[in-house]
Amino acid sequence: MEDTPELPRHSGPLDPLRGASFPFRAAALVLRVPRLRRLTLLCAALTLLIFVAWAWALWTFLPGVLERLWPHPEGAVGWLWNLTLVVAGALAWLLGAATLPLLALAPLEDTLVEATESAVGAPPAPPSGIAGAARQAVSAVARTAVRVLLLVVGQALLIVLQLLVPAGAPLWAGAGLVWTALFACAEYLDPPLSRRGGSFAEVRRVLARRPMLALGFGLAVTVLLWVPLLNLFLLPLAVVAGTLLHRSLVSAGALS
Repeated sequence: MEDTPELPRHSGPLDPLRGASFPFRAAALVLRVPRLRRLTLLCAALTLLIFVAWAWALWTFLPGVLERLWPHPEGAVGWLWNLTLVVAGALAWLLGAATLPLLALAPLEDTLVEATESAVGAPPAPPSGIAGAARQAVSAVARTAVRVLLLVVGQALLIVLQLLVPAGAPLWAGAGLVWTALFACAEYLDPPLSRRGGSFAEVRRVLARRPMLALGFGLAVTVLLWVPLLNLFLLPLAVVAGTLLHRSLVSAGALS
């Protein structure tokens, strides 16, 4: 179908554009398929609740946490404490906005994958039953938690490098963007693979053999995170896009 475009078996110069096209194809598919629309709106509503709860938690508790770690100084240097509070709050907000919806909505990923595969006419996955579905939900949360930890550790190392070698700031910033984009591709290609019994090793092979395809896909997804309102729909659109990418890779013989 047109939603799962043909991909060449091997990498090529147009791979970044091909990868970047999948989130847009996902948005078009969601708009056409009622079940995907309902699931997407549900995920967006839950994401909004997570954003509001996280903002309330930071507003309520972060000043007290900072006060215990560093009592508010008196006099003219008090502005430095306030600046630290603002910067810490901004960083904590970004970290939570990027990771908390992933963890909270991970159990819904399999349902999104199933609905997408049904919409594009993919062969149904083997039935897993209630116990299998529960195992998949737990596994999805665990795998997402591990990948989020790797993302945070990688970004933390790049921040340390930026502090140690300020002259390399553009290089470290670019490396951070690439790391985030590759994480996004791995994060959203994994659900359709794991649904059919695939391992994360297959995701790593895709990243190694088709890095520009993965980078194009990941950059397009990452852009959504920074667009207000659209970022509420990030997870469902990215899961649908990852499923379309998976089907195209299967058709190209790049995946089993």
